[in-house]
Amino acid sequence: MALRASERIWRTTAIVMCAAVPTSFYVLGDLTDAFPGVLTVRTVEEGPKAGPRAVAEEWERLAPEDVLTPPSSATTPVESADLEERMSSWVSLPVVDDRLAFSVVDAGTGDVLAQRSAETALVPASTLKLLTAAAALRQYSGDEVLTTRATVQGGVITLVGGGDMTLSGEELRDLAVQAVELAEAQGEGSVEIAYDDSYLVGGHNEAWGNNGTAGGWVTPTASLAVDGGWLDGQQYGPKSTDPAGDAAERFAQLVGDTGLEVTGEVSERPAPEAAPSVEIHSEPLAEIVRHTLLISDNTTSELLAHLVALARGEPTTPAGAAAAVEAEVRELAAELGVPDEALGSLSLRDGSGLSRQNRVPPALLSAVLAQVASGGMPTLEQILFDIPVAGLSGTLAERFDDEDTDAASGLVRGKTGYLGGAATLAGVAVLPDGRTVGYSIVVHGFDGADAEAARAAVDHVAAEMVLP
Repeated sequence: MALRASERIWRTTAIVMCAAVPTSFYVLGDLTDAFPGVLTVRTVEEGPKAGPRAVAEEWERLAPEDVLTPPSSATTPVESADLEERMSSWVSLPVVDDRLAFSVVDAGTGDVLAQRSAETALVPASTLKLLTAAAALRQYSGDEVLTTRATVQGGVITLVGGGDMTLSGEELRDLAVQAVELAEAQGEGSVEIAYDDSYLVGGHNEAWGNNGTAGGWVTPTASLAVDGGWLDGQQYGPKSTDPAGDAAERFAQLVGDTGLEVTGEVSERPAPEAAPSVEIHSEPLAEIVRHTLLISDNTTSELLAHLVALARGEPTTPAGAAAAVEAEVRELAAELGVPDEALGSLSLRDGSGLSRQNRVPPALLSAVLAQVASGGMPTLEQILFDIPVAGLSGTLAERFDDEDTDAASGLVRGKTGYLGGAATLAGVAVLPDGRTVGYSIVVHGFDGADAEAARAAVDHVAAEMVLP
């Protein structure tokens, strides 16, 4: 999940220029792929691939000297009424049947350029992950790491979770080797293995309904897990129902593999205070956010929500995590001046968007994304280049591929969402006249059998923003 330092510096520079010099921001942002645009060149994607959508749900750079003029600098301004009419024209599709909501907001001015049922709170599906990511980045700098420890005292090695559900097998092996060295330094010839999962309460969220662990959509949140609790390494394959316990069992095996005798059964118990310990660390939280948005990882999204609750001093239960993200979002909305009527029915029941009970108005998502794109929220800027690009990366790699929308490939950046009866897309785009916008689109109320048609309809509506 790590980005090269040089790439991160270029992307940050591109985004920071947004507020001061709009045209230079667009050119540099496009060149460095901080935003989608005409200067993005398609190549084979090396990053995480999109998996099947849940029922809930490196590009080449052009040298600056190759750019003769800023893109679209002489284009006639896009008229708001015309944009709204063109986006609304897709309501006649059978799969849509007038069940379309959207909001498009100018990042430079904050003006609403196009809207339809924008203040109606609808099922956001996985576009909710954008709000969870925003909540996490408001509470954390992004440089923080999650620490997993192993204490050694009295012949007991205790594995202590610190929220890292992204542990790899090799990282856990490294921790086991360090713990064995510490035990042997204490003169131990054999050890018992215990684990402490108390950092987060976590667990299964009943609000997931049929989109939970049993269906392979998400791992229950825990203080530690190996490979996100993905038992077969597949995003939508079987998931561990006891990720911390399974991690501890793996840890015990790894300790035994070193030649140190392991006695008794693995047990759960509090780690002894002030005991000698060794530790390993996760990627920075900013990279976990990036991973979450790029491949729409439900497990890490729920983890981020729990970390928001922890930072706010609220219960780290599933309900507490959802409530903490909602509280953070309401505070953010108040700062942006989102109308109260658009927030009346806002309701979050999880951090991933798997729950059919979640409700978010398109006006909220578009306002947040536009403000971030304006450069007015530096703490949230990474979201802009974490979300996939149409036809190129992540969950949009295989979207915008028919003859009516493929010209928009590379020009729309967005977070996808699908949950039986709701197809969603929210992100940022650049209009033909060069203006950057934040947007949110929802097609809802269709039969699950028409999922592909609904997603295609969303792509058509989105393409209207960027095509001449």
